[in-house]
Amino acid sequence: MKKHLQWLVGFIKCILSGIKSQKKCYVGLNVKVYNRGSIELGKNVKVRPGTGLYCNKSCSLILSDNCEIGRDSTIASHNKVFLGKGVLTGPHVFISDHNHEYQDINVPIYKQGVRMSPGDSIFIDEGSWLGTNVVIVGNVHIGKNCVIGANSVVTKDIPDFCVAVGIPARIVKKYNQTTKIWERV
Repeated sequence: MKKHLQWLVGFIKCILSGIKSQKKCYVGLNVKVYNRGSIELGKNVKVRPGTGLYCNKSCSLILSDNCEIGRDSTIASHNKVFLGKGVLTGPHVFISDHNHEYQDINVPIYKQGVRMSPGDSIFIDEGSWLGTNVVIVGNVHIGKNCVIGANSVVTKDIPDFCVAVGIPARIVKKYNQTTKIWERV
């Protein structure tokens, strides 16, 4: 009964926030949605409490089937953010396809807008897992079935089947598809 009630509440929140959603989505308490663009949730998506979803005008934010966003996370799109099927995040994850502009030292940063190129996007492929406190900023592609370790900052692409950690994140293990063995990098 509790799950059905959670899904019903999620469905109602999606309608009120202008989110296009599939069946059985869970949208937790205190989830803030700033949707002037297009936010889409696939089937069985879970957005844990305290999360913020930001989608600017003419932009898209897509969470594919079976994605789960950890509590108190932030996902911000000024162009496009896409999470593939089964992407999981820990709590306090920050994902943004843009950054603050800082050109004029005489103007406060909050008045300078954002920095990004027209084609910039974040694409996190299916089955990847982002640990607690991971930050992903800029034009980044994370491949299939990757693990991004807790507290890592990703600003560059990560290929399929890799484990990346650190600030900035670097690959420490990669799955060799020929030998079927994980190799240290």
